[in-house]
Amino acid sequence: MTPYGLGRLQHLCQFLPLHIISRERVILVCAVTTSILKNYGAGLLWFTQFCDDFNVPESLRMPAPEWLLSIFITTCGAGSGGGSLRTWLLGLELWHIINSAPWRGAGHLKHATQGVRRQAPDDSSRPKCLPATLAHLKLLRSHLNLNNTFYAAIFAAATVAFWCQCCIGEVCVDSQFNACMHASRDSPQKGGLTVSNIAFYSFWAPRTKTKPQGEFIMWTDSGCDCSAHWAFKNHLKVNRLAPSSSHLFGFEGSDGIFYPMKRSWFISRCNEVWSSNGEVPLTGHSFRIGSTTHLLLMGMDPFIVMVQGRWKSAAFLDYWCSCEEIIPTCIGFSQSSTQLILNTMCSFKQRIIGSL
Repeated sequence: MTPYGLGRLQHLCQFLPLHIISRERVILVCAVTTSILKNYGAGLLWFTQFCDDFNVPESLRMPAPEWLLSIFITTCGAGSGGGSLRTWLLGLELWHIINSAPWRGAGHLKHATQGVRRQAPDDSSRPKCLPATLAHLKLLRSHLNLNNTFYAAIFAAATVAFWCQCCIGEVCVDSQFNACMHASRDSPQKGGLTVSNIAFYSFWAPRTKTKPQGEFIMWTDSGCDCSAHWAFKNHLKVNRLAPSSSHLFGFEGSDGIFYPMKRSWFISRCNEVWSSNGEVPLTGHSFRIGSTTHLLLMGMDPFIVMVQGRWKSAAFLDYWCSCEEIIPTCIGFSQSSTQLILNTMCSFKQRIIGSL
């Protein structure tokens, strides 16, 4: 809280009880994830240090005038990439919102941010993560004993993460398993066959990056050696003794204890396989990027890819790789498959009518 925020709080208490107003502040913070809040905190820390260095009075820090925000960005943001600047300003904006202060970032600040971004050196921004590919999955399949409880769980998590465009936190845990955040064995699951007789399956994730309230994560059987459908079923069979309350991608250790699949274990073992076969180590985000690219190269409609990956905006466009192949592939596929789509929809309609 700030002097301005405390003043607003006192003013609002004339109309509503303090606990109701305070609860709203807490819920505003919940609008973003804990990891994003940590990144936002960096911008707030830089801004506070900047104001302290130049003895900027508290009354001027909030609501911060646009000229102060602009000078802060052009002074402290020099050499920083566009992503960092955007995160700093989003953090400062949320800080203002929580304190019921007007946000005065407008055209002036926008131009200042663009100027700083263009002056930043090329190495100020992190290079994009390399995508995981089907070749990476094939290496895992050929170098892991899929009758082993740990390796079966790793391959299942890898294939589901790939074909479902998952964030790794949706199939792994960072430290400890929490049934309120991670899918468990007894989480709702459902599956079936499409009109084309292709199997599909899904499980309920209590919380995902795009939907904190939870959603179903679904895949369609790819029919290849790296099918998520086969890998997941194999994992359930190999780890069939797992308690129903345990992590969905958990496994039985050599000591007979069941462990949740930790992100560090998963990434480390995958990279061991890939590095030993001449591949560059990847990050967890590589699965989401690689899957998006792979599905687009298959000619899948970008909007279907967006829904499959549970993207809530066009941000997924930033993760496209091999655009020089994706665009003509999608266009060519659309031109050649119009009749196939119409036939499929007709078959689907007849199936619906027949079930009535």
